[in-house]
Amino acid sequence: MLRIVVMTVACLAVWSGLHAQEYDRLVAEAEGKYTAGEYAGALDLYGQAFQEGDGSLSDFYNAACTAALAGEPDIAFTYLDKAMAAGVLEKQWLETDQDLAGLQSDPRWDELLATVDARLEALAASFPDARPDGPVVDLPEPRMTGDVSVEEALQGRRSIRAYTDVPLTVSEISQLLWAAYGINKPIEGAPDFLRGGLRTAPSAGALYPLEVYLVARNVTGLAPGIYWYKSETHQLVTLGEGDLWQEVSDAGLNQPHFDTAAAAIVYSAVFERNTRKYGERGRERYVCMDLGHSAENVYLQAFALKIGTCAIGAFSDLALKQAIGMTKEEEPLYIMPVGKIE
Repeated sequence: MLRIVVMTVACLAVWSGLHAQEYDRLVAEAEGKYTAGEYAGALDLYGQAFQEGDGSLSDFYNAACTAALAGEPDIAFTYLDKAMAAGVLEKQWLETDQDLAGLQSDPRWDELLATVDARLEALAASFPDARPDGPVVDLPEPRMTGDVSVEEALQGRRSIRAYTDVPLTVSEISQLLWAAYGINKPIEGAPDFLRGGLRTAPSAGALYPLEVYLVARNVTGLAPGIYWYKSETHQLVTLGEGDLWQEVSDAGLNQPHFDTAAAAIVYSAVFERNTRKYGERGRERYVCMDLGHSAENVYLQAFALKIGTCAIGAFSDLALKQAIGMTKEEEPLYIMPVGKIE
């Protein structure tokens, strides 16, 4: 089971909202029954929920796990098919989830895995070789002084998973991205791998394997969409316009952080930048160390701005890669939802 876990317009909104609330209530009750080992009851509640609203990949998947445990393989395979239709179903989940172990002797199991393989291969082949050139947004210059000391930020920093509905400003976004991976020492005529100079986060061999993206949802002065942070010029390059939040939330298994966040910082890595010099040690250690350096910068800068964040590592890799529009050579690493706190 995936756990991390014709009317007037006004009337239509109320009707939709009530159905959404009922769906959420039923799913929550189903999860409670599942946890208590009452699988038949949980399965019935999932069925009621799917009559109230469109199921998500994670809810269909969890319903399939529940059905397998309840001894209902036909229902389990039906829900796995629905999960696959709703998004990117990871093969690793299927092969390692003990809830589904009872299905693995069924002839339909190998057929399911073959279908998943084919879809994942097609998806992997669809990623672009290069990032497209979209409209560029100039970010405000980051501030070099603040009202909060490093010591205060270290003392107060916490992982925060719920945020107020106050929008972030583009200046705050600029500050967070600069803290994450901005240039703090431009170097003219530097080698290509430096990509403009040294950054706010240390990197093994100054190879800077990370790529940083912004998913804007509720940011004053910045249209909703998906952007690539071009650190060498402190700009955002538009990759997708409009409200694309749900796609990212779905990839992140619809964890509660996404309900209230105003934006999200997404990290990926081009591992080859490190492995060509350091071999597998670059993949196994140095890229992860670089990610930790950068993410901690975001935590500290966020605290200084009265912004909350929390690093998320539980997501569908391919679904997130697809939602963001990453290139073939990138591998997603982190999602950091951000939002104002009291």
